[in-house]
Amino acid sequence: MKLNQDSANLFQAYNQFIASFKTVVIASTSATHQAEASYAPFIELNGNYFIFISELAQHTQNLLQTKNCSLLFIEEEDKANNLFARKRVSLQCSAEHLQKDSTDYQAALTLFHKRFGKFMQLLQTLPDFHLFCLKPQSGNYIAGFGQAYALSGSDLSQLQHRHPEAGNVRPS
Repeated sequence: MKLNQDSANLFQAYNQFIASFKTVVIASTSATHQAEASYAPFIELNGNYFIFISELAQHTQNLLQTKNCSLLFIEEEDKANNLFARKRVSLQCSAEHLQKDSTDYQAALTLFHKRFGKFMQLLQTLPDFHLFCLKPQSGNYIAGFGQAYALSGSDLSQLQHRHPEAGNVRPS
């Protein structure tokens, strides 16, 4: 998809922002609609996010049951100019539990090893750890006050500026 220069710059800015993180905040719900907030180390591969998590964690059970979650990448408080306008990206994702023989399983684990080192060797041997592929469906990028954008499209490269009046969304 061809982006105009402003959209291309915003697309690059939010992707660089996400790339600055090694962990992500995960919001999930159980089959009985109980909310759970947690976090996990992640890697990105082909526009999807992968997490390697223990089945002992509630968010693992939630992802297995409901197959969706929200991810939040948020600017650290001490780096924010204003705590009411922290830079952040939230992504609505579908969650797929990957089997060891799936196409992306080995590629994702190789990236986990590169990013997180030797500790991954131990985690990979533990039978309760599972690999999930989190596929973004839509999202929001907040770059500051008056700088809220809806993210859409197959690669979330379509950005629409959100305006406070009646929830209007305008193309950027």
